[in-house]
Parts: sequence; C-alpha cells; structure tokens
Amino acid sequence: MTRFEQQVLASARRQGMLCDHDRVLVAVSGGADSVALLHAFCAWQEALNLSLHVIHVNHSLRGEESEADAHFVHRLCEQLRVPCVIQRLNVKGKIPTRNGESLQSLARKLRYEVFTKIVQKLGFTKVALGHSKDDQAETVLMWMMRGAGSSGLSGMPAFRMPYFIRPFLGKSRAEIEGYLLKNRWPYRTDSSNANSKYHRNRIRQEVLPIFRKFNPNIVQVLSRQASIVRDESDFLDHLGAEALVAVCLKTSTNGLVLNRTKLVELPRALQRRVVLLAYRQVTETEVHPRFDFVEGVLELVNRVGSGQMIHFSGVQVFRDYEEIHFCVVRTNEEVSATLSLPLSIPGLVSWPLTDHTLRACVMERLPESWNEGPSLAYLDADQFTPDLIVRQWAPGDSFFPLGMNGQNKKVQDFFSDIKLSRKRRSEVPLVVAPEGIVWVAGFRMDHRFRLDKGKTKRIVALRMSPDFSTSAS
Repeated sequence: MTRFEQQVLASARRQGMLCDHDRVLVAVSGGADSVALLHAFCAWQEALNLSLHVIHVNHSLRGEESEADAHFVHRLCEQLRVPCVIQRLNVKGKIPTRNGESLQSLARKLRYEVFTKIVQKLGFTKVALGHSKDDQAETVLMWMMRGAGSSGLSGMPAFRMPYFIRPFLGKSRAEIEGYLLKNRWPYRTDSSNANSKYHRNRIRQEVLPIFRKFNPNIVQVLSRQASIVRDESDFLDHLGAEALVAVCLKTSTNGLVLNRTKLVELPRALQRRVVLLAYRQVTETEVHPRFDFVEGVLELVNRVGSGQMIHFSGVQVFRDYEEIHFCVVRTNEEVSATLSLPLSIPGLVSWPLTDHTLRACVMERLPESWNEGPSLAYLDADQFTPDLIVRQWAPGDSFFPLGMNGQNKKVQDFFSDIKLSRKRRSEVPLVVAPEGIVWVAGFRMDHRFRLDKGKTKRIVALRMSPDFSTSAS
C-alpha cells in the first residue's frame, strides 16, 4: 500500500467513513479523481475485506465522448476485476421539467437518484465519491457568492449519512493526479470542464487564480474554513431539529404544518434553521434553498396577517392564520393522474382527501320542498355533457357562480371572498363537465347550468355528504 493510500485510509477510518466488510459502490466517471479513488479502494480491499462494485452514470450530454467515457470505465473494471454497472440517463429529455435548475444541477440530482436506487436495491453500505479539496474550495466560493449561510459555507461533508462518503476530501487535485502519474494509470478528461458557461468552471478558471495571488494556499484555507463552519452548522442543525419538533403541529406525505406562535418566539438564527430543516424534510433532500426563499418565509412568519404564497423548487409555503404550511407542489398532470375521478350519472364517488361522498342521480321533477343548499345542487341535464369528473382546483380555473348574474370568477378569488383557508381550498372537490365547472362542491354551482322552470326537462341532482362547508377540516 502506497503512502498516499495509507494516508487516505487512515483519515477515512478516523472519520468513521469505512468499516471492515463494507459493501462499497464506487462512483467512477472516468476522470482523474474517480479513477484514483477506484485504484485506492482496490488497494484497501483485502485489508478491510471490502466488497466493491462500480457505478458509471452516462448523462448522454457529450455524444461520442460520453460513450467513450463509459467504454473506458467498463474496460478499467474488467482489468481490475470489479463488477460494473453502466447507467444511461436522458438528461436533455428532462430539461422542460427542470423548474429553473441548471443543466449541471439537474444532472447531479438525477445521478444521486441513481446511486440511491442501486444502494437500496443491492444493499450497499457506502457510496464512495471522488471529490477533492479543490472541489471543496470551489463549492465554498460558489455558496459564498450566493450569499449562503453556514449550511452552504460548510461545503460538502466527508460523510453524509447514511452512506455517501468522500475519502479524498482532504487531498488536493494535484496530489491525486500525482498518485495516478506515479503509477502510470490513465484517466479521461471531460471536455466540458473547460467550458466557461458553467459557473463552477468559471470559479476554477477565473476566481481561484485571483485568490491565489493573495494567498497561494487558498484551497487549504477554504477547505479548513469549511470544516470549522460545518462543526458550527451541525450544532445549529441539532438545535434546529429540536426546535422543529417543538413547533411542528402535524406532518403528512405532502408536507408539514408549523405553529407560527411558537416559531416567532425563537431567536432569528434558530427560526432560519427551522425553515431550512423544514424545507429539507419536505423535499427529502440535502438541497440548500436560496437565501431569499428563507428570508421570505421568515417575513411571512413574523408579519401581521395571512396571505401570500412563496414558491421554491417544488415547494410552496403559505400562512393560514397561526399555521405555516410547507407543501410539496404537484404538477397539474400529477394532480389529474391521482385525483381525477369519474362520476357517473347515476353514480357516486368517494373523495379521498376528506372522506366525503358525492352522488349524482337523474330526477324527473324537483321535490316539493326545493332546498338547494351548499351540499346539494340541481342542474339542467341538457346544458352539459354527462362525462363528469371530480378533481381538485388548479391555477386558472374559473366558473360563473350562481347569484352573480352570469359573471365569470376565478375559483381562487371565490375562495378568497368566502375566506376559505388555503389548506381547505386544496381539499374542495370540483365537479367538472367538458363544458366547464358545474359545481364547486359544498359551496356554489355554476350559473350556466341552473334550472329554468319553463324550459328544463331533465334534472341532475348532485349531493355531497356530509356537508363540506360546515364539517371540520
């Protein structure tokens, strides 16, 4: 075992990254850092009784060059007798749904999803990544330029629970390349690393050289700073996790609800950390939300009155009186796929969000006591196509509320007028025909489908039970 390998192994063992008999999935792109990492693990394999497996993710972004990288990794694994999985991704095909993410950020997210799935499927105990001390310095500078707090300035952790490890985080890129050169081990060079359109590349090529003029050891300094800040950030995480439990009212698969009154009593720094941890819990990631998102949520928490909704990367936060809601945002396609239920005439459907039942039936004439309350609607069957569905409201939905002389109104504005809480808005079922919304169930039917005593020949009655507008949420 070389001196370099001994040093890295000793550091990894000291930090609890590696244990005897670990089953390690080594992420190998073909570049210098990851190829060196694989050779190091092969050197440690016998001493630690490690079981090794390689994963190479081909993002299909560089055409023939990407394919050549995959071929190189495959041949390297054959030579080292290490099993290898090549996973191809269509990153470009995901671009329309990336919600403002950079291409590099999207590729990273998809790559980590692949790692996680393989670990869960095959039972690996560790996933080894080849990030170096230089990568750490670049990461700290990137977050510094974004105005990040301690979570961002702490950089990448050497060991991110439960299984991601970075054994080379204490070694510079020059040391790693020297290790490869001394052993005459080839590696691939990613041409996109020279492309200045990528933010990290510009930091590497333009910003770091300026810092080196002031301090030649800037990479070491930034790496040390990241380590110090991480210890402090971990301590804040500990306090924040306790505070989050104390202020959390309820959790669900769709998000969580915080007690505003208790949250505003916390010190500002702890409020900020609770928001950060709430975001991570809802998204089930270690992603750092933008500073303006966190500050926007704190403004929402600390000011007087409800209203306003804040969105960031698939999460929406809103205040409903003394409750602060963090919710995962689903696309309209996801909503319609999961909560678009057909309603036959006659027929009934159970609304899963509130356990209400909606019934539809045909009537020849109105009952003697015609009582069209909020949970009962009588419609002219000849004014709409009987292909009804029941779904949640979506942005842009509008209808013609009965009693407003045929005026069109957005459903969202209708909810605001009747002061319906934001939480309950998402639970209200809409009964929709091809011609439009016929009934905001439990509240108001559409003017266009009202009965005309002189002309109506067929009547459809819609009933919701129990009464939604008065039942507990």
